[in-house]
This record gives sequence, structure tokens and C-alpha cells, in this order.
Amino acid sequence: MNFFELSFLFFAFLGLLLALSFFIKKNGDRQSNTILGIYLLLFAYNIVFNTLYWSELLYRKTYIHFFYTNFFPWISYGPLFYLYVKRVVLKKDFKTVELLHFLPVLLFVIARWPLFSLDAELKLAAALDGSWRNYGFMIRHVSWFFIIPQMLVYALSALVILRKNTTLLDSNKRLWLKFFIGSFLGYWLAFTSYFVLSYSGLITKQNDYFIGYLIVFFIGMVAYFGFMQPDVFNGLSMEKVIPFIKYKKTGLTQSHSLELKDRLLMIMEKEKPFLENDLRLEDLAKSLSLSRHHMSQVINEHFQMSFFDYINQHRIEEAKELLIKNREDLNISQIAYSVGFNNRVSFYKAFKKFTGTTPSDYISVHSHHAS
Repeated sequence: MNFFELSFLFFAFLGLLLALSFFIKKNGDRQSNTILGIYLLLFAYNIVFNTLYWSELLYRKTYIHFFYTNFFPWISYGPLFYLYVKRVVLKKDFKTVELLHFLPVLLFVIARWPLFSLDAELKLAAALDGSWRNYGFMIRHVSWFFIIPQMLVYALSALVILRKNTTLLDSNKRLWLKFFIGSFLGYWLAFTSYFVLSYSGLITKQNDYFIGYLIVFFIGMVAYFGFMQPDVFNGLSMEKVIPFIKYKKTGLTQSHSLELKDRLLMIMEKEKPFLENDLRLEDLAKSLSLSRHHMSQVINEHFQMSFFDYINQHRIEEAKELLIKNREDLNISQIAYSVGFNNRVSFYKAFKKFTGTTPSDYISVHSHHAS
């Protein structure tokens, strides 16, 4: 092996360590950490495969069972990336039905099983004389017709999640998500460029190494942003995650921003717009004669939360008073609807988030203190 190939083995080792760190990481969500850990484990495997291929060790009996297994990571990257973003943003538990995202992996194994099941000697002979293509079902140019489009579709689907849930995320989280998705798209471009050069006959070992380094860089960025995600979602500024970035000026001076904050607090206290269950960011911005963007900036800067959390926090404060006083003898569901929630489940989740307890337990504790 030459220096370049040894360096890639080192990156594979780092990928393995990163994967293990995500599996045992206590900070953040366990499901999302596990998904990213699997992603990095497959990436480490992919680098090992590439190194065996470049060094031609792949065509030795000892390593021949690695042959043609590089498709497993390729087919899995897109679904894993998408499920990670979905979990982090929407906080939805992984469902069994989502295993269907990995159905292509199973179909690939079935299609190529006659090749995979060969013993080492027969597989080596088939790899060397080109007859491996005759074992099982093979789709010509599968990378062009499936893997490259599949990765792009999953990346765009992650962008759709960002766009649809932008009001649930403050500017810091949105920026993190843009960098995270951008890192994956960078990997996709590097991956695609390899096949463009390969099919056009321009690929050489040197530019193959270069593309390999690009892929390592972009996957490394995915890992880095994934590692920092819990801290960013707990309030760490993206300027500390990426020191060279600065937020763009939005036209609001500090004094004007503070004035808008005071006006917002007054409106929330006197007019209580949060009691409307269909309140939107645009509606609140209109009450202050602001653009949607400036309204979001005021909430993010002064309250360090998204519009969605800011409104729900006020709703929960209102609900806490009603739960204790309850002069109208309302039940918990009626109180939930009266303070602006559309359903009981959303109310319970928000109440637990902002108080650390359930509405029933909250009533019990305060009733005990009152007596």
C-alpha cells in the first residue's frame, strides 16, 4: 500500500471510532445518534473497500468476499440521512414501516446472492475473468439509474422537512440543518463526479484519490454537525460551531429590536393572541407591523426559542392558572382547547416540556400545597 491508501485506512479507523462514539453517546437523542452511528460505520466499511480496490488486495483470496459489497453502503446512505433529519426535526419515533426505506438493500442481496454465495476460489476466478456478471440478476448502470437519483431524492426530501417545519425551528437550528444537508449534498456531488469521470474514461488513480478525499471531507462534516446537533438544539450558537460564519444584517438596530420585544410582551399580556389555535407567525408579525423574518428574529434573539415554542410557552402559562383556579370547572381537555391547543396530545407534550410534569400531577401538587 502507498501513502494515500494508508491514509484512507486511517480515515476508516477514525470513522469506526466516530461510529462507536455515537452508539455510546449520552448527549442527545439515542435514536438519532444510533442512525448516524450506523451511517458512519457503513462509511468506514466503504473506505476499507476502496482501499482494498486501489491496492488490488481485493483480488486476493483473503479479501475476495469484499467484492461487490460496496453497494450496501451506497444504497443505505440516502435513507439513513433522511431518517436522521426526520428524527431530529420532527422528533418522531422510528416505526417498523420505515424499514421499507431499506427494501432496495434486500432486493440487491437477493439479486446478487448467487455471486455472494460463491466460495472464495470461485468468486476470485469470476472476479478476475469478468464472469461475475453472470451470477444472479444485474441491472446495467445501476449507479446512474438508481443510486445517484436515490441519494438526491432523499437529500431533497430532507430539504422539504426543513421548509415545512421552518416555524418550529429558530434561526440557529435552521442554519445547522442547512449546513448538515449541504454537507450531504457535497458528498453526493463528489460521488456523482466519480461516475461521470469513470464512464467518460477520464478516471485515474490520482483523481480517484482526490475524489476519495473530498468524500471523506464531506462525510466528516456530516459527522461533525451530527455530533454538535444536541448542543445547537440546546442553544449553542452556530457562530461557535463554525467560527468563521456571521449572521447577515437584517436591518433591525439593537434599540429597535428591544423596543419590538417590549411591544411583543405587551401584546402577549394584554391581547393574548396565543389563545387563537390557528395563530401563525405572519399574524403575530402583522400585529407589530413587521415582516415575517423580523418577527422571527425578535423571538429568536430575545427569547432563544422558535415561534412555535414561544407561543406554546404562553399557552402553558395560561393553562397553569386555569388548572389551579378553574373557576369555570373545566376538565383538562377543555382547558387545553381554551388556551389554543388543537388536541389533547399536543397540550400534554408541551406541558411536560415546559413544566417537567403532567397536568394531572401539577394539579395534585398545587392542591396539596393549597390544603
